[in-house]
Amino acid sequence: MTPSTSLFAPLMNRTIVALALTLAAPWLVGCGAQGRARAPAMHAERVSPATAEVGDDGFAAAVHDLLVSEPGSSERAVRLGAVESRQMARADARFHARAGERGLAAVSGGLYLVRVGEAVQGAVGPHGPEALKAAARELATRGDEGRSQALYDLLMEVAPQADRAEVKQHLTALEAWNRQAVGTGGPVASAGALQRVAVHRRLLEPSREALADAVAATGEWIRRAITLRDQFRKTRVQPPRDEGAEAWRALETGPVVMAALFLRDADAAGALKAIDAAGARDLLESERPQFAAALEAAAQEGSVDRCIDLLHQLRPLAGREPSRDDEDFQDDRDVFGAAAFGVASECYRLDPTVPEVALTLGVALEELGMAEATPVVVVEALRAHPEARVASEALALSLDAMASEADAGDADAARRVFRAAQPLLAVASDKALAGKVHPGAARVRAAMGEIELREGRIEDARVLLKQSADEEKSGAVLLSLARIEWRDSQTQAALDHLRDALSARDAARDPALRGEILLTISDVTRDKGDVAAARTPLTEALKELVQSRNGPTADARARVERVLARVLDRFGAAQPAQRALERAYAAAPGDKHQAAQTIELLIGRAFVRGDLAAARDGLQRALGADLDDGDLVYFALWVRLLERQLHVPSDGSPDHVFAAVGDDGRWTGTLARFGEGKIKGDELIARAKSPIQKYEALFYAAMDHRASGDTKGYDDLLRQVVAGTGLELSEVTLARDLLDPSKTQLGGPLPPDVSIP
Repeated sequence: MTPSTSLFAPLMNRTIVALALTLAAPWLVGCGAQGRARAPAMHAERVSPATAEVGDDGFAAAVHDLLVSEPGSSERAVRLGAVESRQMARADARFHARAGERGLAAVSGGLYLVRVGEAVQGAVGPHGPEALKAAARELATRGDEGRSQALYDLLMEVAPQADRAEVKQHLTALEAWNRQAVGTGGPVASAGALQRVAVHRRLLEPSREALADAVAATGEWIRRAITLRDQFRKTRVQPPRDEGAEAWRALETGPVVMAALFLRDADAAGALKAIDAAGARDLLESERPQFAAALEAAAQEGSVDRCIDLLHQLRPLAGREPSRDDEDFQDDRDVFGAAAFGVASECYRLDPTVPEVALTLGVALEELGMAEATPVVVVEALRAHPEARVASEALALSLDAMASEADAGDADAARRVFRAAQPLLAVASDKALAGKVHPGAARVRAAMGEIELREGRIEDARVLLKQSADEEKSGAVLLSLARIEWRDSQTQAALDHLRDALSARDAARDPALRGEILLTISDVTRDKGDVAAARTPLTEALKELVQSRNGPTADARARVERVLARVLDRFGAAQPAQRALERAYAAAPGDKHQAAQTIELLIGRAFVRGDLAAARDGLQRALGADLDDGDLVYFALWVRLLERQLHVPSDGSPDHVFAAVGDDGRWTGTLARFGEGKIKGDELIARAKSPIQKYEALFYAAMDHRASGDTKGYDDLLRQVVAGTGLELSEVTLARDLLDPSKTQLGGPLPPDVSIP
């Protein structure tokens, strides 16, 4: 099990991006395409040649080159086919990995790049049909009839002939449901329901038919709302509540929704024509005069300036307006986000050097399952504007893209993001920007180093962390370097880095980090054999942590209490350590991330001590906190192993967890089968596919040997775990403590001048 560490979480702080970009658009709902082509103001350099196929390594460049290709050109057709095929392959892989949300994002991203009138058949590649089917199933579970219909319509074009009868059945069922369920209610409410379905279909289906249907449904919705409004003005009779609310939504946003249907393709002229045909120009000008002016200007003049003006009008609509009720406009934000992406794409094609446009597009690409393209689309803007603000935003965006991929368990994708960000790091590292870029290049390198460390790639991690430390002093980075050196028996080098870490700015500001550094100094010193000297930093850590317990945030308080618990355990103060963990759990009760880290310590220390009651209590807390399967499986496994070791009948809780995890090829499923006793330790080792999985498997196989009385086999396997590269694994810490329990404690007494809570 790989926990989040004190280095990883701060470096991956996604609020950096929110603060830097001030974008709040729900990008996962739109994309853009066709209108009259405009000559670009800046001719973007192509990163790669136009080829019919592209692999993951060349995907980021291919997306960039597609975005700057001229609409309707043969170059765009070739690039679109290559990008679509690769994106659908990625989506299919995500669905097979049971990452439904990420799979749907990837399918959406691929389809949003297709413009109205561009052929889908033959472009989605061999994985396209399976990816579309999986996405349709995902949407069906959410009750999204419009997007489901879009995908089934596309499947009628690309699915094998043998599968089309089933697809047709789904379409027939959707049509019947729309007639019977959606189109009920009053005239305006029923029109609004049908409009939502048609608009959602338009968001995913790049066909002229889907656009025409959405335009017709939106026009009818607006017309019925105008009729109800005029009737009320004449009679002063209040309509039914649902009719009045839907009419208000249509009058308030209907004309902008109509425009957005075309702005998905950056077609401002088409938007104006449709608004006029619906008789909604006056309504748009009265409700949204600035939007109306920007739309008309963009339709008349296809310049990047007019395009950006229109983007400025769309972004607040796609985000959160303080004067609007969030729920009332959620459906409309979807189409506004689609329009914003379409307009941003056109602005980028016209001039990829505008920072605002490039950053907006970068945010969207990350959410649309194309995170590694995020750094590539901002390179030209940063080179044209090598300023601290632009560099900070570009690196923050790249850092966020790396974090999202790493959090999803896709380290390879995080590596691709990092490689794509190299030109940004080069600009940000210029002497003229020294000390002005936040986050800087050093933080990005450190984040990638931490990802590699979590993946067990020690040497890659060492290189990146060393580069980061040389560029910018960081206590968190130096701590990670020291832990690598300690693992390599370079204790003096580790101590040097740890002592240097204490004077770093982040260590001075973060009591939990400083406590972690002092605790590690004590552990390394004790490992050298100097028990007396090891007590000094441990005492210092205890005093400082006790004084820092009332931190400004729940996160800070929980982290301090967890480190304090570990320090108290070193002193042999088991009960005060348990109380610290109780306080850590109480500090952030609604935060699953914090709860998981605290429960991991609760169950882990119980596992080492053979305290089954405490371990079971921790598992019940985890179940009560509704933690993810990825955490629950490990906690349940530790409890099960302790039951086996103590030869105690199970209380059933571990089996409850294991049964909820399917045997679907994921590592957590394999661990669950091991916990159920369906596979043995040797088979678990054979199924491991990565270094981290291998060391986890070795640890759990060792527990099998212990339960069977094979002390030598148990000891040998644990030593392999400790000597391996899984430095971040909880199992390594457990293995070290199990091999030599005396090393987990210096023993008492506690310092007499410290009041222990």
